[in-house]
Amino acid sequence: MEEIKPAYDLAGSEMIPAKGTIPGVEVACEHTIHVFINRRLSMRLICTPQYLEELVAGRLLTENLIDGRDDIKSITVCGQGLEARAEIDEIAAGQFDEKKIDQTPTCCTDNKMFVKRQPEKERSVEPIPWESSWFDGIQERLSEGEPLFLKTHATHSCYLARKSEVICCREDIGRHNAMDKAIGYGLLNGIDLTECFLFTTGRMPTDMVRKAINAGIPLLASKTYPTRQAVEIADSADLTLVTVRKDGMTLVWTGGSDHNA
Repeated sequence: MEEIKPAYDLAGSEMIPAKGTIPGVEVACEHTIHVFINRRLSMRLICTPQYLEELVAGRLLTENLIDGRDDIKSITVCGQGLEARAEIDEIAAGQFDEKKIDQTPTCCTDNKMFVKRQPEKERSVEPIPWESSWFDGIQERLSEGEPLFLKTHATHSCYLARKSEVICCREDIGRHNAMDKAIGYGLLNGIDLTECFLFTTGRMPTDMVRKAINAGIPLLASKTYPTRQAVEIADSADLTLVTVRKDGMTLVWTGGSDHNA
């Protein structure tokens, strides 16, 4: 499709009337993008229409469709943001399995995957020493609110950070999408994800934990609690799983404790 304008210029929210409200309320927009991998329709994602290249790159990695940045030849998004085309390594693409795909939604925004690739072996990550002080800056930003959340009160945020440095924050109506965008930013910008951690505002069930493991992220933190099954998967993969509560208490579910505790 001909590029008309960059996809990231699409509106993530718009004003609509609400009963008893003048002049109206700003609400988030749901945007649908179809992703073709090596000319094959492979995903349908419903998301907030910003950082779509990062979304696609991150989803390729967290869904185990690629092993790393070197597998990506190119990602292009049409001007309307309706289609993305990813060209990836032919060996990775040749391992896709289309026959056993459950085409039910893969997350809370009705995302669907039409291909999958089985890992050769169960993935694990290399733990890193960490400090609870790394989360202080993120907690401050959360208390203030990220831009799209302040407008709509309808988005999740995911932070990619290295120690106390926040590398990027991405917002989306879906917690999976926000994580994929943050990971995609790191992937496309050559950041070593094995030295980073993620902080998500969303809950941490098994699919979120698997995404972090597939990306090689050694630590996943959230303001919410994980599920029992997520703790088991994280523990088996050496992923450090942490909850940072509003009262400042840090709960460590798996992995090493605070290095300075």
